[in-house]
Amino acid sequence: MKRMPLMWGVALPLLALAQSVEISADRAEAVYACGETATFTVRALGADGQLLKAGRVNVALSNFGPQGVTNAAFDLAAGNPVTCAGTLREPGFLKCVATAKLGKEVRGVCGAAYEPGKIEAGSARPADFDAFWDAAVRRLDAFCNEKHECFRVSFATFDNLRVYGFLSVPKGAGPFPVEVNVPGAGPGVVAPNTGMADRGFIYLVMNVHPFEPAADAEAQKALYAEQDKRLQALYGAPRYCQAGAASRETYFYYRVILGINRAVNWLAARPDADKTRFGYGGTSQGGGFGFILCGLNKNFTKGVIHVPAITDLLGFQKGRDSGWPKLVEGVRPEDKDAATRVAPYFDGAHFAARITCPVRVSVGFIDETCPPAAVYSGYNALRVKDKAIVHGIGMPHKVFPQFYDQLDQQWLRQK
Repeated sequence: MKRMPLMWGVALPLLALAQSVEISADRAEAVYACGETATFTVRALGADGQLLKAGRVNVALSNFGPQGVTNAAFDLAAGNPVTCAGTLREPGFLKCVATAKLGKEVRGVCGAAYEPGKIEAGSARPADFDAFWDAAVRRLDAFCNEKHECFRVSFATFDNLRVYGFLSVPKGAGPFPVEVNVPGAGPGVVAPNTGMADRGFIYLVMNVHPFEPAADAEAQKALYAEQDKRLQALYGAPRYCQAGAASRETYFYYRVILGINRAVNWLAARPDADKTRFGYGGTSQGGGFGFILCGLNKNFTKGVIHVPAITDLLGFQKGRDSGWPKLVEGVRPEDKDAATRVAPYFDGAHFAARITCPVRVSVGFIDETCPPAAVYSGYNALRVKDKAIVHGIGMPHKVFPQFYDQLDQQWLRQK
């Protein structure tokens, strides 16, 4: 194998217009056989490019790792340039670092190769290496195949933050019906919904958290826990959904709402999106975002809102349980008055009054997380004529399967 020298063994000066250190190996190609000696010449130069007559320089040789080969100190008054020699007994690279005390510390570096064609990885190749990566490729290919393509997307919002999500798009010319979703409270999703794309829908799911989705659910949970810990230290709030409620612009959902609204606008502008079939479906936190997004964004043509959170946030003022996340009840005592003023700006009931598209809602009569009165406060605020609500008698904070079938499958996704 023909080897071409990468350098001529000379380290470029660290400071071109100041004092500098130059190092060169005794072979132009700087390649040696194991056991051969490499000699490095070190020159300490002044700002005028002339050899310095005073000062000290320390020269250290190593194997580009923890193994030291030589370490020597030189007085430039006794001679400049100086030389330092060393060798390696096995394939690798010999590094020469020269540090000069010239009023301030100046450093130069040079390297020499020892039978580099014989260098092997520090670890043995795992027996299942091929199987691991082949399976990983197949798993990702399952996201993007002959039926659909998938993308991780992000959108900027205030304070240099972003919101993140996943987009699944059927292959073909379109236009395709659209469905948007925000997950329920928790860590969020780490993968696209390919099933909806296979059914012919463009599907966008957007997390509320301003951190990039992790590679798997466990890693996502760790990021989620770190976020809550950081926000708790910053705002004294137990969970992300209560953080920053002392003002409208610092409350957690403020940036999130605006960022996801931008995502919806971007999606609606795609040429393959069917503007006449542009739906939203969500549950709990995602249900609350149904009120919010359908109220803010006029691209939606239908909305399904299951057991919505972030609604009736001041229900306690009527003597009943407030809707999740019980914002005012959860903040620090010194923030309660401010949170009471902020909460109405994020209440799903007030967004509901802006909605102009048909809406379907589900409510659980024994839901202690998103109380039924809170859900009804949002439903009653809807001004559209085409609205309906289904009653989950005996339904806690979950959605009966028949409601998903009735409202999502049979109504939202049908022409």
